[in-house]
Amino acid sequence: MPLWAGAKHIIVVRRSGTRWEGKKSRRHLVDFDEVHYYLSSLDWSASQFASAIRGHWLIENRLHWVKDVTLNEDNDIRRGGNTPANWAMIRQFLVSLGRMKCTHTFPEALRLMANQVEDLSELVFDLSSSDKPVKCLA
Repeated sequence: MPLWAGAKHIIVVRRSGTRWEGKKSRRHLVDFDEVHYYLSSLDWSASQFASAIRGHWLIENRLHWVKDVTLNEDNDIRRGGNTPANWAMIRQFLVSLGRMKCTHTFPEALRLMANQVEDLSELVFDLSSSDKPVKCLA
């Protein structure tokens, strides 16, 4: 118990809904009902905890889910040294470029970028010399 001496709140979050499960041709909707527990030493209100937890899952769903599902990141077999970190940076770079294509889905952005080496290199070098952040490139 000494490790939890500063704990002030136990937060219980119950999530329920429907989500897709399964691989490509066998995907189907399943109902889920989950309970998550959090322990905190912060003096926050329930709405502050809810906002922080929602923000965490927003990032998780927006970034990691895209990299795992579309780029199969969790099943990557590259191991040893800096290889996993290097490939993680390459995948993140692809996601960033894909978001600048202003498409509805990341796979659509990948299709638009395929075999467009000149356009992509022009985009990268233009971004590196620009002081203004680019929101969306069509």
